Amino acid sequence: MSDNTQTLFQFTRDGFLPTEAAGNPWGELTGGGPVAGLLTRAVERSLPDEELSLARMTFDLMRPVPRREVAVDTRTLRSGKRLHVVEAELTCEGRPLTRATFQALRPTELDGRGERTEVPFPGPDGIPDGSLIPPELGLRWGVHDVVDVRWVADQSSPDASRLWMRMPVPLLPGEELSPLVHTATLVDCVSAASPVGELFGPWINTDITCYLHRRPAGDWLGMEIRRSVETNGIGLARARLFDRQGAVGTAQEAVLVNDLG
Repeated sequence: MSDNTQTLFQFTRDGFLPTEAAGNPWGELTGGGPVAGLLTRAVERSLPDEELSLARMTFDLMRPVPRREVAVDTRTLRSGKRLHVVEAELTCEGRPLTRATFQALRPTELDGRGERTEVPFPGPDGIPDGSLIPPELGLRWGVHDVVDVRWVADQSSPDASRLWMRMPVPLLPGEELSPLVHTATLVDCVSAASPVGELFGPWINTDITCYLHRRPAGDWLGMEIRRSVETNGIGLARARLFDRQGAVGTAQEAVLVNDLG
């Protein structure tokens, strides 16, 4: 581990350089969470006005992202009064590695009392700090070690795992994580934090899709996660997402069995 762990990326002249803190456990690669956060940052900055609220984020993790300089580009696919659609792409040396699509909706204030689902588990205050991936596995140090984790029910749960997560370091120097970028950076952890079950992979996720019915708030993201897998090595991890105020949305990922590296 180097001293270069205060942010997930550094600015370069033409793009961004992943730090060791953005690494994943599978090799000299960048984790999907930091990649999703970087793409979300670009899209959030591209929105034409602040009233638009990102309601869906879909990331296709097409190829591994090396720990080398990357670039991010965005393209507006549709710009309407109520619906705004943006495509974002992360490339390395001109080669596309991750592609994402974002839908932003314009809220409408309605009369009446809305329903708000309360968090169905305690925390995050008063819960001890834990680890996303058990240290005894001896995997490469990276973003899974940087993230703050507080378990309510860990991966050994027979039903659903429940936890609170927080990213304690910025995405880039001199910038605070917006609640949206914070959420995008953490939802990649849905697969890693899901119950192990009888069919142990280990598993990687090949995509991330997150739906948000309101803007997340605060510095902790709660997750209630379930996973369904088959003997063909393919499965689905799905999560309900919460902040301290209640439910904010859902996330799901396609998962695939993978060799430890």
